[in-house]
Amino acid sequence: MLPNLDHQFSNARAHTEGESLIVTTGWMRREWRWTGHGLATTLIHDELNNRSWHTTRGECDWELPDASQPPKATLTSLTASVEDDEGFTSKHLCVRAEFDYPTAGYAIRLTLWAYPLAPGLRTLLSARKTRQSKDEIKANIQGGPRNARAERIPIDKPRCTRRWIGYYNATQQRNDTHLDILKQSVTAYPLNGREWCDWASAACVEDEHGGIALVKESHKCVNQPGHVTGGFVCDEHDGLSSDGWGMRDNEISTDRYTDGWATWSLLWSGGDFERTLAFKAFDRLRYPIDPKRDIYIQANTWGSTDNGSDARRAGCEQSVLREIERCAEMGIDSLQIDDGWQVPPGNSSWQPGENGWRPHPESYPDGWKNVRTRAQQLGVKLGLWAAAQPVSLDELKANFTEGGFTQFKLDFAILRTKAEIDELMAKVREFITWTGHKVRINWDVTENPARYGYFFAREYGCIYLENRKPAKPVGVVYRPHTVLRDLWQIAQYLNLHRFQCSIQNVERTDPQISDAHLHDHSYATAIALMGIPLFFLETKYYTDNAVQEIRKVLAIYKQHRDAIYRGVVHPIGNKPDNASWTGFQSHLPDENRGYLTLYRERCNPQPDATIQLGWLRNLKVRFTDLLNERSDDQQLGPDGSPTFTLPHAPGFAFLRYDAI
Repeated sequence: MLPNLDHQFSNARAHTEGESLIVTTGWMRREWRWTGHGLATTLIHDELNNRSWHTTRGECDWELPDASQPPKATLTSLTASVEDDEGFTSKHLCVRAEFDYPTAGYAIRLTLWAYPLAPGLRTLLSARKTRQSKDEIKANIQGGPRNARAERIPIDKPRCTRRWIGYYNATQQRNDTHLDILKQSVTAYPLNGREWCDWASAACVEDEHGGIALVKESHKCVNQPGHVTGGFVCDEHDGLSSDGWGMRDNEISTDRYTDGWATWSLLWSGGDFERTLAFKAFDRLRYPIDPKRDIYIQANTWGSTDNGSDARRAGCEQSVLREIERCAEMGIDSLQIDDGWQVPPGNSSWQPGENGWRPHPESYPDGWKNVRTRAQQLGVKLGLWAAAQPVSLDELKANFTEGGFTQFKLDFAILRTKAEIDELMAKVREFITWTGHKVRINWDVTENPARYGYFFAREYGCIYLENRKPAKPVGVVYRPHTVLRDLWQIAQYLNLHRFQCSIQNVERTDPQISDAHLHDHSYATAIALMGIPLFFLETKYYTDNAVQEIRKVLAIYKQHRDAIYRGVVHPIGNKPDNASWTGFQSHLPDENRGYLTLYRERCNPQPDATIQLGWLRNLKVRFTDLLNERSDDQQLGPDGSPTFTLPHAPGFAFLRYDAI
């Protein structure tokens, strides 16, 4: 028998009945059976649509970290409480169960997060060694099984399709139309025996009525396996499993629990739209937005040149002061100072005991005083770039105190081991907590070494997605349609509000290798409006006419962006390829209204397009063009597909819609 437990937070509840642990969000209910070896999932139930997946197989959802089957265990603790992970996630009901495996020498802790009315649950396994002999230490160092099962859910549907989902990092190498940032592979029924996938971050099992999924909260990317991220296994008898605990056996401590990779179990009823909505609904709860801190438009000093010396000079005080003036003029909220501000290695001003992450006295003779004062006078916030691992916690604190920076872009991380991952995450968590949650981190995924991925570490900030420059290197030259394509695919499964979206000066882009010069500045700016607009450039190079054009778009956008951020962003139209009608929809579910950004790409010959929207079936809807204040009322049918007109290509529209 399990000990008595009954704890509730809003719609979320955890309670025991005999040998069963039952946790519900009010949408997903998941039941486990205590087997004497651990907990085995017996049921996942969609409480909103009355659909279930169930099984009676299995002694335990997990294997031990050494990939062995769990022997007899003792349940040493079962508790529940309302938590928010020290302010890093939404409030939820947290359930913890601890198990002792004396013959195997492990203690295992299972942590469950149940967000009220979420379409899924988050599970996390942690391990502690209870004994370890010298022989065991030697065996662990030499290697052995690495990808132990960490999660398993039932499927029990005879006509199931398997869908594998992942995102590429190394965006500097993926700037052509045929190089998607999203990889998605679908295997049709029947499922005969067992299937594996080792590149995906998410695995779905679905049919025409809906489906269930596992999502690995790790730094895995399609082209970067990361550290013990494992893969997914779909078995017609054993269900859908995720392996890869996130640690090797010799990385487990004897004096504390070591956390593995967390997993989301999700469900939905319906088709493609409902599946992607389940992912993003959970994403928004797991990685919530603070409007006062996380909504901004940012410029970055680096992206106007590939000449390292010139780019670093853009981070000097004189240049930064000029950029602050122009940001204020354009309506850009924040200026991030990139590489070039710090003391370079070997410089005579390098001080013992430092890593060099303080303002270079030759460029900033008064430290951050002048930059901070001018930014405060003009109402511009400041951000700062640094190398993720070399910068120390004390240096982060000193720059926050002296410069008042609210965004820290951490670059060049290489996270190959559990220790490297934990050390960086601990430093960042302590720093943010020390500031009272006044700062956030911009995680850079532009390179291929193991960094952060797309599903991990976003409680600490957002993703800096890609470098896009005006002339060279050729692989990162700005092309509007590839930037639009990347954002459109990110928005398939992730919350685009947590991604910095690059904007470049179209007049300075090399016309021999890009068609950016055939687009106007407002089009380039509008591409980024459903995420975090990032001017990756020196604003001083904009002409006065360009400044006026961009300022108009940003001023109108800022009147509506708080509402846009309350919405769920969904890609609409066709995948951008320079010849599509495409765009984004941000819908406010509780207000029956929302926003659209529409794009008729340069090579599209059709001035009119009918585009299917979500949430708007069988409604009369008013569409208001926010840039010219014209309105159009349309009665939508059962597929929710209005018709739009853009007479010129490339062209765009920024619309608000209201059900009337």
